[in-house]
This record gives sequence, C-alpha cells and structure tokens, in this order.
Amino acid sequence: MAGSPTFAPRDSHIGATQTVSPPNTLENGYLGNHSAIDVLRPVLLSLLFCIPALSGCLEVERPCPEGTCFPLTSSAFNSILEEVGEIDALSLADEYDRLSISTLSRFTESGVSGEMQWEVQKDEGRNLRLVSNSVVVGGISVVHYEIWDGGPDTYTRTTDHWMKGRDMVPNYQDPFHEIASLATEDPNGRWPPFRYDVSQFSDLSWTITGDALESYQVARATSGSDEIYFEIHGLPPRIVGLSIYSEGLSQEDVTFSMSIATEDWDLALSIDYYLDLLDGGSYLGYSGLSEFPRAPVPFIPVPSQQSVIGDTTAVNGTVPSEMTHEVSLSEVEMHIFSEGASVASLLLSDGHANITGEDGSWWELTWADEGALGLLSELDTFAIRTNSEVNFDIRMFDLWAQSWTDQGSG
Repeated sequence: MAGSPTFAPRDSHIGATQTVSPPNTLENGYLGNHSAIDVLRPVLLSLLFCIPALSGCLEVERPCPEGTCFPLTSSAFNSILEEVGEIDALSLADEYDRLSISTLSRFTESGVSGEMQWEVQKDEGRNLRLVSNSVVVGGISVVHYEIWDGGPDTYTRTTDHWMKGRDMVPNYQDPFHEIASLATEDPNGRWPPFRYDVSQFSDLSWTITGDALESYQVARATSGSDEIYFEIHGLPPRIVGLSIYSEGLSQEDVTFSMSIATEDWDLALSIDYYLDLLDGGSYLGYSGLSEFPRAPVPFIPVPSQQSVIGDTTAVNGTVPSEMTHEVSLSEVEMHIFSEGASVASLLLSDGHANITGEDGSWWELTWADEGALGLLSELDTFAIRTNSEVNFDIRMFDLWAQSWTDQGSG
C-alpha cells in the first residue's frame, strides 16, 4: 500500500514554510552605502521622538487647500487618511509595475510572543520577483525562506546559503495577486497584512515635519499607550510607511510596521541588488563558495487514486497546477522505496519500465508526458502497478541536483 507523501513547497509557492535555523549573516558591501534620504528619515523621526506633547495651548491651523501645504496640517492629513481608507497591496500592484511592500507584525499567543516579517517585491518590466517570509516564536526561528524567480534560474534560501534551481518555462505571476489567491484558498493561514485600515487614525492630532526638497514628511500622533508614525512622500502626498510603537520607542516596541516602495519612491526597491547578488554571482564572492548549491525540483508525488484488483495494486496521480518550475524529464528519476531501499526506478524521459525482483514480485512504472513536452510539468501523470504486498513510497531523485526532492537521505 502506498505511503502518504506530501508536496514539497515549490519555489514559487509564496505560502510554503519550512522549519530551519536562522541563516548566518554575510558581510554585504552594499550596506555601507546610504543616500541622503536614508539619513533624513531617522533624523526626522528622532526629531519627532523628542517633541513633547503640548497641553493647555490653543493652536490655529494655517490653511491647507486640498492637502497642498507643506508640511501638511493635522486636519489635512486626517482628510487624507479618510480618503485613502485602507492601504491595499492589490490596488498598489495594479497601479505600479515596480513595487515593494514589507511588514513586521508582533503577536502573543498563549503567553508566547512572536513576530512575522514579510517582504514582497516585483518588477514586471523584467518579470522578476522576490518573496521573503520569517516567523520567530519564543525567540526561535520556525519559518524562514526567501525566493527569487522569474527567469530560467531560480534561487531559494531556507538555511545558510542561497540555492540555485531552474525553470525551463518561466511563467511570471504577480506575487501580490498570487498571495491573495493563496490566502483565499487557505484563509486560516498566516498571510501578510497587506490590507490595512488607516482611516481608524483619522481623528488623531498630528505633529508633522518634513523636507520640502525631498517631498518627504513624517506625521506623529499618540493613541492611548501607542505612538503612531506615518511616512509621506510626493505631491500629491502618498503614504509610504507606517509604524506603531507600544509603551516605548525602541525597535523592540514596534508592534506593526509597513514600508512601501514604488518607481516614484524607490528607496526600498532592491531588484537590481538581487540581480547582481544572484544572477550576477556576487554572492559567491561574499560567501566564499565556488558555485551555488543546487536545489532539487520542488515536486513530491502524491497519489490521487489507489485500487486493488486480484493480486495487483495500482496507484496513480497527476502533477498539479502548483508545479510551475518545470525541468527536463531526463534529469529526474522516480523510485519505489520499501524498507528504506529503492526496489524499482524509472528515468522519467524513458516513460515506462518493468522490473522483476528475485522474489518474483514485479513493478510496472509509467510516466505520461501530458503537459509541456519533455518537461516535468503540470498535467503529467504517473502510475505504479505491482503484485508485491509490501508497503512502499514513491520518491523522486533529481540527477541535476543530486538530491531527493523530499530532502530525505535515501
């Protein structure tokens, strides 16, 4: 009887999670460079941190027609918050070809504190995207992965080093819309808070300062024990950042933050950095590696049907639509494992194999190339027939990566 394998997280599956140790920090030459606005942002924030709350004073606001004054007045910014209503990543993704959104959320469950970070970037002009997610619970990293894809070479990192994979038929999908689709399929999963209601802050009293040359402003207000900071850029002004501090102003006191970058405000766009780091190979120089470790094709066969007729057991299944990183059939083998050893195998490009054991048991393995011709891809089917009564598992071995796709040792 077949075992109960599960799908390996595919590289482009944004919701995939893996439990790993935190990655080692590598020296990064890019981190030493700061633009003027990089310095300006913490300076403005620090100035606001030092402004005491005013009490007993009556302040008359200057006119600010249609939010055109600089810096904004408190009432003008409240009007913007009411008009915006909510920050919606899908709306931003439809508006901008180049977009980056990162969030930090801290939470407490059953008395244990944790935090979740997301970073999602896209560059539709070059069909490239980056997805990064990490979750720390009780000081222990339980999820960490980074995915860079869009071209024939894909890169993933779940442990110390980036690993190189391949995609023979790159098919770009907007990562923000993919996240929304996955969240709809699994509403109870942990997904990025990419829709955030900012109108809830539209009745606060704001202190606002900024730099007119950069069209950059920071708004600060208090709500109970929370300090709320918005970053604003451009004319007309657009919200590009939000941070909420609770009971303090250190980084550890941040309960939620969101940062937005677009082609209009490209401070946090890092597609070019990753192009140089990964496709350009500069990561190899930083890490001391001679080449990238290879990642196996992200596919584990899951049987969809099983039947027993007489002394013959039959199992079959189909490669699902989630399989979007296609590889050559000549680079992958399907194995039948029983009692920790391979008892039969098939090179997928051969399509069919019959194996008879010394004990008289026979195995018939079939791979039907129903999807992209010559590639392990969506709609391909597999079938196993045997007269053996032993329990068995179906495993895939990636010859290119020299690794089992389920990460087992074999």
